[in-house]
Amino acid sequence: MRITEKEVIDQFLAMGAQYAPLTVISLTRETPIGAGVRAEVLIRFAIEGGPSFQALAEITVLGTPKTIQAKCLQVLGLATRAKDPELVPLIIASYIPPRQADILREAGVSWMDLSGNMVVQANHRVYIERTGRPNRFPDTAPIKKVFQGTASLVARALLLRPAGFASVSEITSFIKSRNGSITISTVSKVLRSLEEDLLVSKTDSGIFAGDRAKLLAQLAGSYAAWARSRCVRTSKFAAANTGQMLQDFCSLLGPTYVFCGFYAAELKGHAAGSQITLYVQDMGQVGQASERLGSGFLPDDEFGQVTVIETKDRTPWFNVQTTNGLWVVDDVELYLEMTIDTPRGPKIADLLRSQILQATE
Repeated sequence: MRITEKEVIDQFLAMGAQYAPLTVISLTRETPIGAGVRAEVLIRFAIEGGPSFQALAEITVLGTPKTIQAKCLQVLGLATRAKDPELVPLIIASYIPPRQADILREAGVSWMDLSGNMVVQANHRVYIERTGRPNRFPDTAPIKKVFQGTASLVARALLLRPAGFASVSEITSFIKSRNGSITISTVSKVLRSLEEDLLVSKTDSGIFAGDRAKLLAQLAGSYAAWARSRCVRTSKFAAANTGQMLQDFCSLLGPTYVFCGFYAAELKGHAAGSQITLYVQDMGQVGQASERLGSGFLPDDEFGQVTVIETKDRTPWFNVQTTNGLWVVDDVELYLEMTIDTPRGPKIADLLRSQILQATE
């Protein structure tokens, strides 16, 4: 269960030596610090044998980028209104991840968390930095799967249209028009999560990716974790006349296949090789197609050059493209695949990344 702000303060006071050499001398709440200005928390710190200072603190349970950014602006605003240059603006949270720590550093706001991490600077007299300790309160950072499966289609749609969308319903319609399946409620929930992470901006003009490079990086990181744990069924086949046989094979499968991996990269002009890989939705249908093609397309787990991967995940079919009459994964899906297909894949991924981020739809 998520802790409360009061519990954050209680645990902060109980940690004591975890923040050495800092010592809390006093802590008061809702304290007047100027005309019409009250501090949520006012703390006096001291260093044994050294200086003491007073901090104007804001408390937060959630450490999302949006929350930290809002608290940061709030405490800076209070410090300005207090008109006391000796007051140190400070954020105290259950946990401050590295990205949020960067936000605070750029704003010049000190911070401490309940995992024992901190960066505190007091008027050029005190500077303490201690980072790298893991989150002791994982409930405050719920696992988000907005970059996996159906939910990931929202981020992919935002990457495909840099100019953004007028509404949630327009994003939903766009995804469905590109061979994806998603509900408007799922799109809305994912957008709220992306907005908390400062990856999506909502303005009067629409909804768009605030930083497309970061959004793509988040997709890649999540894809790597998903790929390690996914359950797929794989079979290999030997094709006699590869070109014609693939055309015949794919015509029997209909829209239930899509080429991926290095063969997709080859079809797009980014690679060359002898292996062919494709996703399918039903391996039983593949078996039937193989029987109809006879000796030209036979199961061969040892020497087969065609690898068929059955997956229940439908995201590879989102925004599919046609090359030489064959269905091929789009650049975003291929980029994700190449990022983890070492040693050759990352070089192709770099090329695709540039194309994706330069695209204007």
